[in-house]
Amino acid sequence: MAPSVSTSQGDVEELEIIEGPEGDESEDGGDVLTLERAVSAYLGVAGDKLEQHERVALTRFVSWYGPTREIVEISAHEMTLFQDAVGNNAANLADRLLPVKAFFAHAKKRSWTGTNLGVHLRVKKSALKLKSKSKAVVDEEIVEMTEEGLRVAKEDLERLRSERPNIQADLAAAMADKDFRENAPLDAARDAQAMLEARIRDLDHQIGHSVVVERHTAADSDRVHLGSTVRLMNLETDGPVEYTLVSQNEVDAAAGRISAASPVGEALVGRAVGDEVQVVVPAGSLQFRVESIEG
Repeated sequence: MAPSVSTSQGDVEELEIIEGPEGDESEDGGDVLTLERAVSAYLGVAGDKLEQHERVALTRFVSWYGPTREIVEISAHEMTLFQDAVGNNAANLADRLLPVKAFFAHAKKRSWTGTNLGVHLRVKKSALKLKSKSKAVVDEEIVEMTEEGLRVAKEDLERLRSERPNIQADLAAAMADKDFRENAPLDAARDAQAMLEARIRDLDHQIGHSVVVERHTAADSDRVHLGSTVRLMNLETDGPVEYTLVSQNEVDAAAGRISAASPVGEALVGRAVGDEVQVVVPAGSLQFRVESIEG
C-alpha cells in the first residue's frame, strides 16, 4: 500500500513512494551527482511504475533547476521558489508536485540528500480531489507537437527500438558471469535497458496521443505560441536572447529550443511584441521584453 505523507498545516497528501531494492540504482560513475543523473537513476528503478505526466513533471523540475547542478545544492528555499513558479492552478498542481515529492522521498532514502526536500512542496486537499476526478480522462490526454517534432519523435522511436538487440546482447554477455553479487557490467546493462524502455514508452505515448499544431494565421501570429521563435531583450543585461518554443521531446537547449511548458516558455505563451515578462528561476528572477515573434 502506498504510504501517506501528512503536512503540518492540516493538508493531507497521498503519494506513492517508489522504492527499488537497495543497490538497484547507483550514483557511481563520477564524483558529482547532478540532478539529471539522480533523476535518471530514479527512472531506471521506477520508470515502469510512473505515468507519463509523472515523468514529464520530473523533466520540468530538472529543466527548471538545472540538469548539471548538484542535487546536494538544492535548498528548501529553492523548493518553495519552484512551487511559486508552478503557480496555484489546482487543475494541475498535484500532477506537477507529487511526482517531485516522491522523487525526493526516494533521494533521501538513498542518502542523495540530507533531508527530504519534498516536504517543502505543499499540495492541498482540493488539488488532490481534482486530481482524483481527472484520472478517468487520462486516456484522453493530448500532446501538442510541431510537425517537425513529430517527425523527429518517430525517427527516435525507431532508432531506440533498433538498439534493443544490442542491449540484449550486453545482458547475455554480462550474465555469463555467474557471480551476480558484484557484477558491474550486468548492473550497467540492466540500467541501460531500463532507461531505453522508459524512453521508448515515453515516445510511444507522445506519438500515440499527438496532435500536430496547425500553422497560425496572420491574425493570431502576433502572439507567442508553440512553434514560435521569440527574440527577447534581457532587461537586466541589455543582451538579446532568442528562443523557439517546442514540445517536451523537441527540447535542445544548445540550439535555443525550449519547452513551452518550462518556466520561460509558460511565461512567454500568449505574449505580444512589447510585452515584458518576469520569470522566477533558482538564481532569482529574469526580466525580458518581447522584441519580435516569428512562426
